Amino acid sequence: MAMKSSALLVTAAVLLVFGLAGCDTVPRQVSYATWKQPAPRVEPQATVAPVRLDVHFAPGEAALNPDDQSAIDGFLVHNQIATGNSVALVVAPPGPGEAKITASRVSAVQQNLEGRGIMVESVLAVQSAEPGTVSVLGKATKVQLPACAGYNAPIPLDNDYQPAMLPGCYSTLDLDLMVANPSDLVQGRQLPPGDAEYSAQFVAKYRAGAATTPAAPSTTSATGSGS
Repeated sequence: MAMKSSALLVTAAVLLVFGLAGCDTVPRQVSYATWKQPAPRVEPQATVAPVRLDVHFAPGEAALNPDDQSAIDGFLVHNQIATGNSVALVVAPPGPGEAKITASRVSAVQQNLEGRGIMVESVLAVQSAEPGTVSVLGKATKVQLPACAGYNAPIPLDNDYQPAMLPGCYSTLDLDLMVANPSDLVQGRQLPPGDAEYSAQFVAKYRAGAATTPAAPSTTSATGSGS
C-alpha cells in the first residue's frame, strides 16, 4: 500500500511539473506601461547649408572659358544642385562704363545655368562683392539617415524587455538612400523650361533681328569634375 501511495505521489509531481511548464506557452500580455509608450514617427531629415562659387572674369572678358565651365560642373555636382533647383547671382555694383560688360557676364553665367535646367531666382548687386566676379549662391542639402534598430543602431527594449522597433523607420531609410536629389526631401522643385519655351524665345529674337542659336535645354543633372 505504501508503495502504491509513493507511485501516485511521484506521478502527481511529474504531472504538476509538466503542467507548470505548459504555463510558459501562454501568449505574451502587453502591460499598461508598454502600451502607453508611443512609438515616435520617423520622418526624413535633411540639413540645408549655403554654398557659393565665384566665377572670375579677366579684364574685358564676358564669356565663360572651359575652366569656368568645369568649375560650375564641379560646384553643381558636389552640392547636388540639379535640374529644377534654383540659385541666386551676386555681382559688385558696376562702375562708370561697366554696366554693359557686367550685364554680359551675368547673362553668360545665367544662360549656362538655365541650359542645365537650373533657375536663377534673383540677381543682386552687393557692395562687398568682388569686382569682375559673378558669384553663384546655392543651397547644399545633406540627408541624415535615421537610427533604425538592427541596421545602424542597437535594438532597444521596452518596459517588458521585448525588442522595440520604430514603425516606418526602414521605409524612411530606404527613401533616404535612394533619393537622387536630397533637396526633394525639403521642398519640391519647379519644372525647367520646356522645348516650346526655348523655341518661342528663338522666334522672338529672330523677329527682332537678333537671332542666335538657342542653347538646348537639359533635363538631367550636370556631370563633370570640379576645380
